[in-house]
This record gives sequence, structure tokens and C-alpha cells, in this order.
Amino acid sequence: MSFIEKIADAVAKLNVELGPVFVIKKTVVSSTILTASAVDITGLSSGGELEVVNVIVKTDSTGLAGGTNFQILSNNAKGLANIFVETVANLGANKTMDLNAASVTKIRTILESGKKLQVQNTVANGSGAGTIDIYIVFRRLTPDATIVAV
Repeated sequence: MSFIEKIADAVAKLNVELGPVFVIKKTVVSSTILTASAVDITGLSSGGELEVVNVIVKTDSTGLAGGTNFQILSNNAKGLANIFVETVANLGANKTMDLNAASVTKIRTILESGKKLQVQNTVANGSGAGTIDIYIVFRRLTPDATIVAV
């Protein structure tokens, strides 16, 4: 067995033991991020639990404007709702940030089956036409667990 085949075999075994990793992407316009109600970025998960391994956000040449904090949250029945919280001021033009670098809240979590992810601002609604690409890296904890962006 070649070195590459050994690596591929080890990765395959890891994916079987921990569940495959997959990514979903959602693009959100700044002016659609509200304070009064959270905006869905995924549909309901199904088939079991999903670990949120990482969150990566990337803004366009305009970036976000309006609110005080930008939040990615879940509607889980248990645990902390907020997963990723960053000040809107830090998400201006052409910014990239991941879960480890978030300045307010950065917590890996388990998304419960039948739950979803949402975005919301604090203090004020978002404004302007800037966009943010949101990449969520998931690991299946149950073989049939899945979720899609909406």
C-alpha cells in the first residue's frame, strides 16, 4: 500500500468513526439582518445531530453596516444559542473571520436534530447592500444527519 493509499485509508476510517465533514454556504445581504427576529440561514436539520466544527465569514467590498453585533445562532433546546458573534464594525469591507477569531462569542456546538441556524443583529437592523458569505463546517454525529442552506 502506497503512502497516499495509507492516508486515504486513514481518512476514510476517521470519517466512519466521526462522521463525514461537509460545508454549507449562505450569502446574506446586510439590510436583511434584523434585530426583532432572527433570519433563517438553514432549514431544519434531520436524521440526527451535527457538530458545528467551524464558521467562516467573508464580506464583500462593502461589508456589513447597521447593527452593533452580528450573530449566528441556533434554535437548539439546550445549550447556548449564540455560536458566532462579532461586532459589525469588524465586518466591514473585505473581511474574513473564522470561529476561533470571533471577538464576542466563539463556541463549537452540537446542532440538535430538527433545529436550524439563523443570523441576527443586536441594537439595530442591518443596512446597505453589502453581503456576507457564511460557511458552516459540520461533522455528522449520526450517519444520516443532514442540513441545507435556505
